[in-house]
Amino acid sequence: METTTIQDYERQRLLEYADSFRELADSFQNFGQDEKEERAFTTEGERQVILWERQLAEQRSVFAGQLQEMSRMLSDIANKEQSVEKISEKKYRQLVREMRGEGILVGDLFYIRAQDGHRQYSIQMRTVKPVSISSEDVSGMLSVLLDMRLVPHRNCTFFLSQEWGNYLFQEEPSYHVLTGSAKAIKQSESVSGDCFENFEYGEGNMAILLSDGMGAGERALKGSSMVVDLMQRFLEAGFSVESAMRLVNGVLLTGGAGQNTSTIDCCNVDLYQGICHFCKVGAAPSYLKRDNLVEQISSRNLPLGLVEEPESESVTRYLEDGDYIILLSDGVVDAMNQGIGEAALPEIISRFQSRNPSELANDILAYVLRQCRGEVRDDMTVLVTGFWERTR
Repeated sequence: METTTIQDYERQRLLEYADSFRELADSFQNFGQDEKEERAFTTEGERQVILWERQLAEQRSVFAGQLQEMSRMLSDIANKEQSVEKISEKKYRQLVREMRGEGILVGDLFYIRAQDGHRQYSIQMRTVKPVSISSEDVSGMLSVLLDMRLVPHRNCTFFLSQEWGNYLFQEEPSYHVLTGSAKAIKQSESVSGDCFENFEYGEGNMAILLSDGMGAGERALKGSSMVVDLMQRFLEAGFSVESAMRLVNGVLLTGGAGQNTSTIDCCNVDLYQGICHFCKVGAAPSYLKRDNLVEQISSRNLPLGLVEEPESESVTRYLEDGDYIILLSDGVVDAMNQGIGEAALPEIISRFQSRNPSELANDILAYVLRQCRGEVRDDMTVLVTGFWERTR
């Protein structure tokens, strides 16, 4: 009863903090609006002053967006429901006995069932002797003893210590992935202006990012790499994909309208449930390949850094064993239009039978290069990610 009261108190405090951040965001959003309207009617204003005020308003909007997202994150944490339970006494004694035989002492053990159903185990442990036992080795032992595939949590230390400590292990995701890429650099440049990254974050989430910077060469690479880096940082910090895109857009806007523009193609995958969420801003079409069937996922919106509120287009799909996600940069589409046209891409992709993502990416790029007769007018990037169920 006392524990429940403390949890309710902490939840209420988090919700109060969330309300405070929300109110601060509203005040920043509304600050200076009345003054701005009055100035528009009473003075002509110089161009530099108007530009300065516009930039200041954009910066306030970016900061307000960050506060609003902080409010959302705190609310989500406060409302997140997890059940904490102990395993049966019989199974616990068996686990303690077996782990002691491996030189590991076990204290308290709890399992935490998250809202989406997957489980985590929090275990108090220490080694008996100064030997190197990795958390990877321990997860293998626990998987056998608890009859569940477990892996170390990303916050779990790599080696066990002789001092008592709490170690966290989580249920292994249902899907594993492999990613391959192929690229061609614009013939007049030495580096590609496209940038991509894939990484796991949160609880069983994976993000695949591809950004095409404005122009080509070093300048384009600087813009696209900044977009990818910021997106990764925001997602790892707990921001939603849509919120992260709005914040990155604000950063580009404050650098000067039209001076820093980049596309962003984000594919966010829940590796436990196999749900794939595409979110695109100004990006070239993406493709979902399932055996010989290929679905095109397109967007018709402006790149980041051009308008204050970017219009992102989102599509959600359920993945199956052996599916492939294919992301392309604009240069690939432009090269296809020098030949038989981009409308033929789904049929062309469906013909390739390569199972390895790197080979599939190279097959696609080789075909596109033949269409433009080897004349690379813009950077081309093909990013392929394959998904497989672990049980298979």
